[in-house]
Amino acid sequence: MDLAQALTRGMDVAGSVRSASLDVQAKGLQAEALSNLNGPAVSLSGFAGRVSTSFNLDISRLSAAANPLIAGLDAAAGLDIPPLPNTLSTTREFNLSSVGVSANWPVYTGGRLEAVRGVAQARIGEAQAELQEAQDKAASTTVQRYFQLQLAQWAAKVRGDAVDGIAEHQRQASRLESAGLISTADRLRADVALDGAKRELSKARSDVEIAGVALRRQLAAETDIRPTTPLFVHSQPVGGLQSFIDLGMAHHPAWRKLASKRDQADQAVKLSGSEFSPMVFGVGNYNFNKGDDKLVQPNWYVGVFVSIPLFGHVDHGKSALAAKLDRQRVDETAEQAKRDIPTLIESQWRAMENARAQVLSMDSTLKLARESLRLQTVAFSQQQATTLDVTDARLSLAKNETERAQAAYEYVMSLSRLLEACGQPERLPEYARSADITFTLE
Repeated sequence: MDLAQALTRGMDVAGSVRSASLDVQAKGLQAEALSNLNGPAVSLSGFAGRVSTSFNLDISRLSAAANPLIAGLDAAAGLDIPPLPNTLSTTREFNLSSVGVSANWPVYTGGRLEAVRGVAQARIGEAQAELQEAQDKAASTTVQRYFQLQLAQWAAKVRGDAVDGIAEHQRQASRLESAGLISTADRLRADVALDGAKRELSKARSDVEIAGVALRRQLAAETDIRPTTPLFVHSQPVGGLQSFIDLGMAHHPAWRKLASKRDQADQAVKLSGSEFSPMVFGVGNYNFNKGDDKLVQPNWYVGVFVSIPLFGHVDHGKSALAAKLDRQRVDETAEQAKRDIPTLIESQWRAMENARAQVLSMDSTLKLARESLRLQTVAFSQQQATTLDVTDARLSLAKNETERAQAAYEYVMSLSRLLEACGQPERLPEYARSADITFTLE
Protein backbone atom coordinates (compact mmCIF):
# COMPACT_ATOMS: atom_id res chain seq x y z
CA MET A 1 0.00 0.00 0.00
CA ASP A 2 1.52 3.32 -0.99
CA LEU A 3 1.24 6.48 1.07
CA ALA A 4 -1.61 8.02 -0.95
CA GLN A 5 -3.70 4.88 -0.54
CA ALA A 6 -2.94 4.76 3.17
CA LEU A 7 -4.00 8.38 3.65
CA THR A 8 -7.26 7.82 1.79
CA ARG A 9 -8.08 4.72 3.78
CA GLY A 10 -6.99 6.31 7.05
CA MET A 11 -9.47 9.13 6.58
CA ASP A 12 -12.21 6.77 5.40
CA VAL A 13 -12.09 4.53 8.46
CA ALA A 14 -11.25 7.07 11.17
CA GLY A 15 -14.09 7.31 13.69
CA SER A 16 -13.40 11.00 14.31
CA VAL A 17 -13.74 11.75 10.59
CA ARG A 18 -16.95 9.75 10.29
CA SER A 19 -18.37 11.50 13.34
CA ALA A 20 -17.46 14.92 11.96
CA SER A 21 -18.94 14.01 8.57
CA LEU A 22 -22.22 13.03 10.20
CA ASP A 23 -22.21 16.32 12.07
CA VAL A 24 -21.85 18.20 8.77
CA GLN A 25 -24.83 16.30 7.36
CA ALA A 26 -26.87 16.99 10.49
CA LYS A 27 -26.05 20.70 10.46
CA GLY A 28 -26.98 20.86 6.76
CA LEU A 29 -30.33 19.20 7.37
CA GLN A 30 -31.00 21.55 10.29
CA ALA A 31 -30.34 24.54 8.04
CA GLU A 32 -32.60 23.11 5.34
CA ALA A 33 -35.33 22.57 7.93
CA LEU A 34 -35.26 26.33 8.62
CA SER A 35 -35.20 27.40 4.97
CA ASN A 36 -38.97 28.10 4.92
CA LEU A 37 -39.05 29.76 8.32
CA ASN A 38 -40.62 32.95 6.94
CA GLY A 39 -43.24 31.09 4.88
CA PRO A 40 -46.84 30.26 5.78
CA ALA A 41 -47.76 27.65 8.37
CA VAL A 42 -51.07 25.81 8.05
CA SER A 43 -52.55 23.48 10.65
CA LEU A 44 -55.61 21.28 10.80
CA SER A 45 -57.37 20.82 14.12
CA GLY A 46 -60.32 18.76 15.21
CA PHE A 47 -62.60 18.24 18.21
CA ALA A 48 -65.28 15.71 19.11
CA GLY A 49 -67.18 15.57 22.38
CA ARG A 50 -70.21 16.61 24.39
CA VAL A 51 -70.77 20.30 25.12
CA SER A 52 -72.82 21.99 27.85
CA THR A 53 -73.85 25.61 27.18
CA SER A 54 -75.73 28.05 29.39
CA PHE A 55 -77.89 30.80 27.89
CA ASN A 56 -78.85 33.89 30.01
CA LEU A 57 -81.31 36.56 28.82
CA ASP A 58 -81.73 39.81 30.77
CA ILE A 59 -85.48 40.84 30.76
CA SER A 60 -85.37 43.09 33.81
CA ARG A 61 -86.83 46.07 31.90
CA LEU A 62 -89.66 43.98 30.55
CA SER A 63 -90.41 42.51 33.99
CA ALA A 64 -90.29 45.98 35.60
CA ALA A 65 -92.96 47.18 33.17
CA ALA A 66 -95.07 44.04 33.07
CA ASN A 67 -95.11 42.93 36.69
CA PRO A 68 -97.31 45.87 37.92
CA LEU A 69 -99.83 45.07 35.22
CA ILE A 70 -99.77 41.37 36.17
CA ALA A 71 -100.28 42.29 39.82
CA GLY A 72 -103.28 44.53 38.95
CA LEU A 73 -104.82 41.83 36.77
CA ASP A 74 -104.43 39.30 39.55
CA ALA A 75 -106.21 41.62 41.96
CA ALA A 76 -109.08 42.42 39.55
CA ALA A 77 -109.65 38.95 38.19
CA GLY A 78 -108.53 36.89 41.10
CA LEU A 79 -105.94 35.11 38.96
CA ASP A 80 -102.66 33.78 40.29
CA ILE A 81 -100.22 34.82 37.55
CA PRO A 82 -96.58 34.57 38.61
CA PRO A 83 -94.42 37.66 38.04
CA LEU A 84 -91.82 37.74 35.30
CA PRO A 85 -88.21 37.09 36.48
CA ASN A 86 -85.43 39.55 35.73
CA THR A 87 -83.41 36.85 33.92
CA LEU A 88 -84.26 33.87 31.77
CA SER A 89 -81.63 31.06 32.02
CA THR A 90 -81.36 27.66 30.40
CA THR A 91 -78.68 25.05 29.93
CA ARG A 92 -78.29 23.07 26.75
CA GLU A 93 -76.24 19.89 26.30
CA PHE A 94 -75.41 18.45 22.89
CA ASN A 95 -72.78 16.49 20.97
CA LEU A 96 -70.30 18.51 18.88
CA SER A 97 -67.66 17.58 16.35
CA SER A 98 -65.50 20.29 14.81
CA VAL A 99 -62.78 20.48 12.17
CA GLY A 100 -60.83 23.70 11.59
CA VAL A 101 -58.03 25.03 9.40
CA SER A 102 -55.80 27.84 10.64
CA ALA A 103 -52.84 29.60 9.03
CA ASN A 104 -50.26 32.23 9.91
CA TRP A 105 -47.66 33.93 7.76
CA PRO A 106 -44.84 36.07 9.17
CA VAL A 107 -44.94 39.47 7.49
CA TYR A 108 -42.33 41.28 9.58
CA THR A 109 -40.22 39.93 12.45
CA GLY A 110 -37.52 42.57 12.81
CA GLY A 111 -34.84 40.33 11.32
CA ARG A 112 -35.32 37.54 13.86
CA LEU A 113 -35.96 34.78 11.36
CA GLU A 114 -33.12 35.86 9.08
CA ALA A 115 -30.73 35.78 12.06
CA VAL A 116 -31.85 32.30 13.05
CA ARG A 117 -31.27 31.04 9.50
CA GLY A 118 -27.89 32.79 9.44
CA VAL A 119 -26.80 31.01 12.61
CA ALA A 120 -27.82 27.66 11.12
CA GLN A 121 -25.80 28.35 7.96
CA ALA A 122 -22.76 29.43 9.98
CA ARG A 123 -22.92 26.22 12.00
CA ILE A 124 -22.51 24.29 8.73
CA GLY A 125 -19.24 26.12 8.11
CA GLU A 126 -18.06 25.34 11.63
CA ALA A 127 -18.90 21.65 11.20
CA GLN A 128 -17.04 21.57 7.88
CA ALA A 129 -13.98 23.16 9.51
CA GLU A 130 -14.09 20.55 12.27
CA LEU A 131 -14.34 17.84 9.60
CA GLN A 132 -11.20 19.20 7.95
CA GLU A 133 -9.43 19.23 11.33
CA ALA A 134 -10.45 15.61 11.92
CA GLN A 135 -9.22 14.63 8.45
CA ASP A 136 -5.90 16.40 9.00
CA LYS A 137 -5.36 14.70 12.36
CA ALA A 138 -6.27 11.31 10.90
CA ALA A 139 -3.80 11.92 8.06
CA SER A 140 -1.06 12.90 10.51
CA THR A 141 -1.62 9.77 12.61
CA THR A 142 -1.62 7.59 9.49
CA VAL A 143 1.66 9.11 8.28
CA GLN A 144 3.23 8.61 11.69
CA ARG A 145 2.31 4.92 11.89
CA TYR A 146 3.05 4.30 8.20
CA PHE A 147 6.64 5.49 8.53
CA GLN A 148 7.12 4.18 12.08
CA LEU A 149 6.72 0.73 10.59
CA GLN A 150 9.35 1.48 7.97
CA LEU A 151 11.73 2.94 10.55
CA ALA A 152 11.31 -0.21 12.64
CA GLN A 153 11.88 -2.37 9.54
CA TRP A 154 14.99 -0.37 8.68
CA ALA A 155 16.33 -0.78 12.21
CA ALA A 156 15.66 -4.53 12.02
CA LYS A 157 17.48 -4.69 8.67
CA VAL A 158 20.49 -2.88 10.09
CA ARG A 159 20.49 -5.14 13.15
CA GLY A 160 20.21 -8.17 10.90
CA ASP A 161 23.21 -7.00 8.87
CA ALA A 162 25.10 -6.49 12.12
CA VAL A 163 24.26 -10.02 13.25
CA ASP A 164 25.43 -11.43 9.91
CA GLY A 165 28.67 -9.46 10.07
CA ILE A 166 29.43 -10.31 13.67
CA ALA A 167 28.55 -13.96 13.03
CA GLU A 168 31.09 -14.04 10.19
CA HIS A 169 33.63 -12.41 12.49
CA GLN A 170 32.87 -14.99 15.20
CA ARG A 171 33.49 -17.82 12.74
CA GLN A 172 36.77 -16.21 11.73
CA ALA A 173 37.72 -15.82 15.38
CA SER A 174 36.98 -19.51 15.99
CA ARG A 175 39.27 -20.49 13.10
CA LEU A 176 42.06 -18.25 14.36
CA GLU A 177 41.63 -19.68 17.86
CA SER A 178 41.88 -23.21 16.47
CA ALA A 179 45.08 -22.19 14.69
CA GLY A 180 46.40 -20.76 17.92
CA LEU A 181 46.62 -17.26 16.50
CA ILE A 182 44.28 -15.58 19.03
CA SER A 183 43.38 -16.35 22.61
CA THR A 184 40.22 -17.99 23.85
CA ALA A 185 39.27 -14.67 25.49
CA ASP A 186 39.25 -12.95 22.09
CA ARG A 187 37.00 -15.66 20.68
CA LEU A 188 34.70 -15.38 23.71
CA ARG A 189 34.44 -11.65 23.12
CA ALA A 190 33.22 -12.43 19.62
CA ASP A 191 30.65 -14.85 21.09
CA VAL A 192 29.42 -12.18 23.52
CA ALA A 193 29.18 -9.60 20.75
CA LEU A 194 27.16 -12.02 18.59
CA ASP A 195 24.76 -12.80 21.43
CA GLY A 196 24.27 -9.09 22.10
CA ALA A 197 23.61 -8.40 18.42
CA LYS A 198 21.04 -11.20 18.35
CA ARG A 199 19.25 -9.69 21.35
CA GLU A 200 19.13 -6.31 19.63
CA LEU A 201 17.80 -7.97 16.48
CA SER A 202 15.07 -9.75 18.46
CA LYS A 203 14.01 -6.45 20.02
CA ALA A 204 14.04 -4.74 16.60
CA ARG A 205 11.82 -7.46 15.14
CA SER A 206 9.42 -7.09 18.06
CA ASP A 207 9.26 -3.36 17.34
CA VAL A 208 8.39 -4.18 13.72
CA GLU A 209 5.51 -6.38 14.85
CA ILE A 210 4.19 -3.69 17.19
CA ALA A 211 4.42 -1.00 14.50
CA GLY A 212 2.74 -3.32 11.99
CA VAL A 213 -0.16 -3.99 14.34
CA ALA A 214 -0.57 -0.25 15.00
CA LEU A 215 -0.71 0.55 11.28
CA ARG A 216 -3.06 -2.33 10.51
CA ARG A 217 -5.48 -1.25 13.23
CA GLN A 218 -5.20 2.40 12.23
CA LEU A 219 -6.32 1.46 8.72
CA ALA A 220 -8.77 -1.24 9.88
CA ALA A 221 -7.05 -3.77 7.65
CA GLU A 222 -7.55 -7.51 8.03
CA THR A 223 -4.02 -8.44 6.96
CA ASP A 224 -0.55 -6.98 7.47
CA ILE A 225 0.27 -3.91 5.39
CA ARG A 226 3.48 -3.61 3.43
CA PRO A 227 4.31 0.09 2.84
CA THR A 228 5.66 0.78 -0.65
CA THR A 229 6.46 4.49 -0.22
CA PRO A 230 9.88 4.55 1.46
CA LEU A 231 11.29 7.04 3.93
CA PHE A 232 12.55 9.99 1.91
CA VAL A 233 14.56 13.19 2.09
CA HIS A 234 15.07 16.04 -0.35
CA SER A 235 18.63 17.10 -0.94
CA GLN A 236 17.37 20.62 -1.73
CA PRO A 237 14.84 22.65 0.32
CA VAL A 238 11.24 21.99 -0.71
CA GLY A 239 10.26 25.61 -0.16
CA GLY A 240 11.08 28.79 1.70
CA LEU A 241 9.67 29.58 5.11
CA GLN A 242 7.55 32.48 3.88
CA SER A 243 5.91 30.39 1.17
CA PHE A 244 4.69 27.92 3.80
CA ILE A 245 3.54 30.73 6.08
CA ASP A 246 1.50 32.15 3.19
CA LEU A 247 -0.08 28.73 2.63
CA GLY A 248 -0.94 28.41 6.31
CA MET A 249 -2.46 31.88 6.51
CA ALA A 250 -4.68 30.95 3.57
CA HIS A 251 -5.59 27.32 4.20
CA HIS A 252 -5.28 26.45 7.89
CA PRO A 253 -8.66 25.02 9.05
CA ALA A 254 -8.67 27.43 11.99
CA TRP A 255 -9.52 30.30 9.64
CA ARG A 256 -12.64 28.58 8.36
CA LYS A 257 -13.72 27.75 11.87
CA LEU A 258 -13.12 31.30 13.06
CA ALA A 259 -15.07 32.68 10.09
CA SER A 260 -18.06 30.52 10.98
CA LYS A 261 -17.78 31.53 14.64
CA ARG A 262 -17.71 35.17 13.56
CA ASP A 263 -20.82 34.69 11.41
CA GLN A 264 -22.64 33.07 14.34
CA ALA A 265 -21.64 35.93 16.61
CA ASP A 266 -22.79 38.51 14.04
CA GLN A 267 -26.17 36.82 13.73
CA ALA A 268 -26.47 36.67 17.52
CA VAL A 269 -25.83 40.42 17.65
CA LYS A 270 -28.58 40.99 15.07
CA LEU A 271 -30.95 38.72 16.97
CA SER A 272 -30.34 40.49 20.27
CA GLY A 273 -30.83 43.85 18.58
CA SER A 274 -34.28 42.89 17.33
CA GLU A 275 -35.73 41.95 20.72
CA PHE A 276 -37.90 45.08 20.89
CA SER A 277 -38.84 45.10 17.21
CA PRO A 278 -42.54 44.54 16.45
CA MET A 279 -43.73 41.33 14.85
CA VAL A 280 -46.51 41.21 12.28
CA PHE A 281 -48.29 38.05 11.17
CA GLY A 282 -51.06 37.46 8.72
CA VAL A 283 -53.55 35.03 10.30
CA GLY A 284 -56.65 33.19 9.19
CA ASN A 285 -58.99 30.47 10.42
CA TYR A 286 -61.98 28.57 9.15
CA ASN A 287 -63.98 26.04 11.21
CA PHE A 288 -66.12 23.30 9.71
CA ASN A 289 -68.42 22.57 12.63
CA LYS A 290 -70.86 19.67 12.55
CA GLY A 291 -73.70 19.42 15.03
CA ASP A 292 -77.42 18.95 15.35
CA ASP A 293 -77.88 22.17 17.27
CA LYS A 294 -78.58 25.21 15.14
CA LEU A 295 -76.82 27.47 17.63
CA VAL A 296 -73.49 26.06 16.45
CA GLN A 297 -72.62 27.56 13.09
CA PRO A 298 -69.46 27.52 10.90
CA ASN A 299 -67.17 30.53 11.51
CA TRP A 300 -63.98 32.06 10.06
CA TYR A 301 -61.65 35.00 10.47
CA VAL A 302 -58.86 36.69 8.46
CA GLY A 303 -56.68 39.44 9.80
CA VAL A 304 -53.33 40.79 10.95
CA PHE A 305 -51.71 40.04 14.30
CA VAL A 306 -49.24 42.58 15.71
CA SER A 307 -47.03 42.07 18.77
CA ILE A 308 -44.76 44.77 20.24
CA PRO A 309 -42.52 43.60 23.12
CA LEU A 310 -42.54 46.02 26.04
CA PHE A 311 -41.12 44.16 29.00
CA GLY A 312 -40.12 40.57 29.66
CA HIS A 313 -38.26 38.25 32.00
CA VAL A 314 -34.95 38.56 30.10
CA ASP A 315 -32.68 41.61 30.35
CA HIS A 316 -32.28 42.22 26.63
CA GLY A 317 -29.66 44.92 27.15
CA LYS A 318 -27.33 42.48 28.84
CA SER A 319 -28.15 39.85 26.24
CA ALA A 320 -27.09 42.25 23.48
CA LEU A 321 -23.90 43.11 25.35
CA ALA A 322 -23.10 39.40 25.75
CA ALA A 323 -23.54 38.87 22.00
CA LYS A 324 -21.14 41.73 21.27
CA LEU A 325 -18.61 40.30 23.71
CA ASP A 326 -18.83 36.95 21.91
CA ARG A 327 -18.05 38.73 18.67
CA GLN A 328 -15.11 40.46 20.32
CA ARG A 329 -13.89 37.14 21.71
CA VAL A 330 -13.81 35.66 18.20
CA ASP A 331 -11.79 38.64 16.98
CA GLU A 332 -9.31 38.21 19.83
CA THR A 333 -8.95 34.51 19.01
CA ALA A 334 -8.32 35.37 15.37
CA GLU A 335 -5.61 37.86 16.35
CA GLN A 336 -3.93 35.22 18.48
CA ALA A 337 -4.14 32.70 15.63
CA LYS A 338 -2.37 35.19 13.35
CA ARG A 339 0.60 34.91 15.70
CA ASP A 340 0.37 31.24 16.63
CA ILE A 341 0.00 29.72 13.17
CA PRO A 342 3.14 31.35 11.67
CA THR A 343 5.05 30.34 14.82
CA LEU A 344 3.89 26.73 14.45
CA ILE A 345 4.80 26.72 10.76
CA GLU A 346 8.24 28.17 11.41
CA SER A 347 9.00 25.63 14.16
CA GLN A 348 8.04 22.71 11.89
CA TRP A 349 9.91 24.17 8.92
CA ARG A 350 13.08 24.57 10.98
CA ALA A 351 12.73 21.05 12.42
CA MET A 352 12.38 19.75 8.86
CA GLU A 353 15.46 21.63 7.68
CA ASN A 354 17.48 20.47 10.69
CA ALA A 355 16.56 16.84 10.00
CA ARG A 356 17.42 17.29 6.32
CA ALA A 357 20.82 18.77 7.20
CA GLN A 358 21.46 15.92 9.62
CA VAL A 359 20.74 13.29 6.96
CA LEU A 360 22.99 14.99 4.42
CA SER A 361 25.80 15.52 6.92
CA MET A 362 25.88 11.85 7.88
CA ASP A 363 27.03 10.67 4.44
CA SER A 364 30.67 11.26 5.35
CA THR A 365 30.15 9.65 8.77
CA LEU A 366 28.76 6.51 7.14
CA LYS A 367 31.65 6.38 4.67
CA LEU A 368 34.08 6.63 7.53
CA ALA A 369 32.26 3.94 9.52
CA ARG A 370 32.29 1.54 6.57
CA GLU A 371 35.95 2.15 5.89
CA SER A 372 36.78 1.72 9.57
CA LEU A 373 34.95 -1.63 9.64
CA ARG A 374 36.85 -2.78 6.55
CA LEU A 375 40.21 -1.82 8.02
CA GLN A 376 39.48 -3.39 11.41
CA THR A 377 38.37 -6.61 9.73
CA VAL A 378 41.58 -6.79 7.68
CA ALA A 379 43.65 -5.91 10.69
CA PHE A 380 42.02 -8.65 12.77
CA SER A 381 42.76 -11.26 10.10
CA GLN A 382 46.41 -10.19 10.39
CA GLN A 383 46.28 -10.24 14.23
CA GLN A 384 46.77 -6.47 14.35
CA ALA A 385 43.32 -5.72 15.85
CA THR A 386 41.22 -7.31 18.53
CA THR A 387 37.74 -8.75 18.44
CA LEU A 388 36.56 -5.73 20.38
CA ASP A 389 37.89 -3.42 17.66
CA VAL A 390 35.95 -5.26 14.97
CA THR A 391 32.68 -5.51 16.89
CA ASP A 392 32.89 -1.87 17.92
CA ALA A 393 33.35 -0.87 14.28
CA ARG A 394 30.44 -3.08 13.23
CA LEU A 395 28.12 -1.70 15.92
CA SER A 396 29.23 1.86 15.16
CA LEU A 397 28.21 1.39 11.53
CA ALA A 398 24.83 -0.02 12.61
CA LYS A 399 24.36 2.91 14.99
CA ASN A 400 25.15 5.49 12.29
CA GLU A 401 22.84 3.81 9.75
CA THR A 402 20.01 3.73 12.32
CA GLU A 403 20.56 7.39 13.27
CA ARG A 404 20.46 8.41 9.62
CA ALA A 405 17.16 6.56 9.12
CA GLN A 406 15.85 8.16 12.32
CA ALA A 407 16.77 11.59 10.96
CA ALA A 408 14.96 10.76 7.72
CA TYR A 409 11.91 9.78 9.76
CA GLU A 410 12.07 13.09 11.64
CA TYR A 411 12.30 14.88 8.30
CA VAL A 412 9.18 13.17 6.98
CA MET A 413 7.24 13.78 10.18
CA SER A 414 8.27 17.45 10.33
CA LEU A 415 7.20 17.87 6.71
CA SER A 416 3.90 16.14 7.50
CA ARG A 417 3.24 18.42 10.47
CA LEU A 418 4.28 21.42 8.39
CA LEU A 419 1.76 20.53 5.68
CA GLU A 420 -0.89 19.94 8.34
CA ALA A 421 -0.22 23.42 9.75
CA CYS A 422 -0.64 24.75 6.20
CA GLY A 423 -3.96 22.91 5.81
CA GLN A 424 -2.59 20.65 3.04
CA PRO A 425 -1.57 17.29 4.57
CA GLU A 426 -2.84 15.45 1.48
CA ARG A 427 0.16 16.82 -0.49
CA LEU A 428 2.70 14.64 1.34
CA PRO A 429 2.60 11.84 -1.31
CA GLU A 430 3.46 14.49 -3.90
CA TYR A 431 6.57 15.43 -1.93
CA ALA A 432 7.44 11.76 -1.47
CA ARG A 433 7.43 11.23 -5.24
CA SER A 434 9.74 14.20 -5.80
CA ALA A 435 12.35 13.15 -3.21
CA ASP A 436 15.80 12.25 -4.52
CA ILE A 437 16.96 10.38 -1.37
CA THR A 438 15.03 7.28 -0.33
CA PHE A 439 15.56 4.53 2.24
CA THR A 440 14.47 1.33 0.54
CA LEU A 441 14.59 -1.97 2.38
CA GLU A 442 15.45 -4.17 -0.63
